[in-house]
Amino acid sequence: MMSLNTSARNRFTTISDPDLEEHVRRLHNQFPRSGSEHFQMMRAYLHAEGIVVQRRRVRETLKQIDPAAAAQRWGQTVARRTYYVPFPNSLWHIDGHMRLIRWGLVTHAGIDGNSRLVTFINCGTDNTALTVLTHFVRATCRYGLPSRVRSDHGGENTLVALLMNLLQGNGEVRHITGQSVHNQRIERLWRDVFQQVVHYFYTLFYSFEDEQILNPEDDIQKMALQIVFKPEIQKRLDLFRHAWNNHRLRTANNRTPTHIWMEGMLANREQHSTAIDNVFGNDPYSQENIENGLARHGIRLDQLQANNDDLERAVIVPQPHIILSSEQQQDLQNAMTGTTDLKDRYLLCVRQIQNML
Repeated sequence: MMSLNTSARNRFTTISDPDLEEHVRRLHNQFPRSGSEHFQMMRAYLHAEGIVVQRRRVRETLKQIDPAAAAQRWGQTVARRTYYVPFPNSLWHIDGHMRLIRWGLVTHAGIDGNSRLVTFINCGTDNTALTVLTHFVRATCRYGLPSRVRSDHGGENTLVALLMNLLQGNGEVRHITGQSVHNQRIERLWRDVFQQVVHYFYTLFYSFEDEQILNPEDDIQKMALQIVFKPEIQKRLDLFRHAWNNHRLRTANNRTPTHIWMEGMLANREQHSTAIDNVFGNDPYSQENIENGLARHGIRLDQLQANNDDLERAVIVPQPHIILSSEQQQDLQNAMTGTTDLKDRYLLCVRQIQNML
């Protein structure tokens, strides 16, 4: 028993209370609402930075930093509908998040319906079908090709639908469309993404407008905003994905989405499910890359384009009508080197672009 207790203690990082508070306070500033839901996400953010501490310490630190949010958390109850997917990779939900579209930014994500594993989440400056397909293909290289995909009716999802029906079809519907309210898993994900990541930038950009240093109709200012903030948003989305996939779910016996996905794959290996076979190599397409799979149908990835009807159904993200050469882009990055404050970087970027044009 003593050796077991010693082993358990050794799993935790040796860190003082003041140092822990400093880390939690910094993460709480980056993800302001991460503590208002439950402390498990904050614990996962710490874990993503290599800091493993007891739940009690995270809970107590959050209570000191934001006591009002801690009190609110314990009083919250959430009504959930019954949801069932048999295996990991049986069904992925994909969607786009448009809360930053005013400034030419959009987030695309995919989540596994069974395990709640976030397979991809990316911030970009367009909402085209080719962009969504690119994110999807990269995710399949990491987690395997799902049996089915669910999305709304948006035209940006048509190439994923084509890919699924070509590679997985066999006479069955492999892409399911419906209203966003029925895309349950990802709608819940968007709530957390907005609260913990997007809300910060949403309010910040509006504050820039209030200060009259940002006009979303001004091409120079919009381009500068995207150059400065898109990498920062992606960095925080990457950290969110890592934390989400490794945070413990109370409703799943405190297992993480990653654990659920891996355990489900191993436990159902003999079920002869398309979703499982694609990971363990029983499906012919899993032994080849996506490009070779499409080549069986005489198609290359770079040939895939959405038709005009699909483009009309996709939400258009307006972009600046400014083109900078690769040399100008490099000069811009060099000029911003050493400026760490995001607002200062944005203002500097605006001035630099104005001088270039």
